[in-house]
Amino acid sequence: MSNIEVVVFYLSGFGTLAMVVGAFGLLDAFNGQNRGARRVTWLIALYAVGVLLDVAGLTVLDKWYFAMALVLMLVPADEGLRRHGVLTRRGRERRVRVDE
Repeated sequence: MSNIEVVVFYLSGFGTLAMVVGAFGLLDAFNGQNRGARRVTWLIALYAVGVLLDVAGLTVLDKWYFAMALVLMLVPADEGLRRHGVLTRRGRERRVRVDE
């Protein structure tokens, strides 16, 4: 087993683990539960990082054509953040008021 295969193994392993844990944040956002909770936002971010780690692993392995399809898994993260209220104008105004 070469060093590149070991790096891909770790990147894909940690990425898949992060995606599985972060998917609970997507489920909360899609179901409308815990609206505005920071925990959900962090879980959605963890899901996105997991996807990016898997994409990085496939790119290092020179399988970029699989990585292109895997990047489409970021679309639910964007929709989850919108439903959670983070990427909306109202959410932005709420965060500004809290920070002041």
